Amino acid sequence: MGLLKKKKKDEPTEPVEQAQGKDGGDPKAAKAKPKKKGLFKKLIILLLILGILGGGGFFVYTKFLSSDKQNDLGYQPVTLAHVSLPGEILAFCFARMPDLYDALVAFNGEMDLFEAEIARIDAVANKYPDQKKIADGQKKVWEKGKDSLKKTFEKLEKPIKETFVLFQVNQAAGQEKIDETAEQMILDAGDALKKAQEQTAPLKNAMPKAPEGMLKGTLYKIKKMFL
Repeated sequence: MGLLKKKKKDEPTEPVEQAQGKDGGDPKAAKAKPKKKGLFKKLIILLLILGILGGGGFFVYTKFLSSDKQNDLGYQPVTLAHVSLPGEILAFCFARMPDLYDALVAFNGEMDLFEAEIARIDAVANKYPDQKKIADGQKKVWEKGKDSLKKTFEKLEKPIKETFVLFQVNQAAGQEKIDETAEQMILDAGDALKKAQEQTAPLKNAMPKAPEGMLKGTLYKIKKMFL
């Protein structure tokens, strides 16, 4: 009887092995590991998708929607191909003479329109060389408007530079010069722009207009980038 009892104690029972699992651990814990792994992978994928969407939304906002809020954000450098003033002077105009800065930006846009129209007329003249006289007559009209606008703004660059340098060496004297000269410079720029804009108005009217509404307008701008 004693031997029988001893044998029973020494023998491992099958239910205990099954309950503990092959490694002797809790079977519920063994099943939970793959589940946790799967959830972790899904969480990483979800975070990646959210990151991509967030980055894309930020790009669209900064590229297309925030341009109208430049004044709120401060000066943001822009390329003005037809303005020879360096960046620090443009930033100075933006801060101290904002209306004059706006005129410089508008001038650059008008010059682009003039150059595009002259190039278009040249293309027509090359296509129909026997009618070159007609094209040359129209080209002269556009070149005259372009040169007139350019001369006005080239004259403005000198006093703008002088005002900037004076402000750097003597802020009080520089501010006084701004008070004395800025208004006249803005008026001269405005007169030249008005004349140029009257000439380029038909070109602007012929351009496709962006759809109304934030979403439609944004999609339109994105589409224009790739077409």
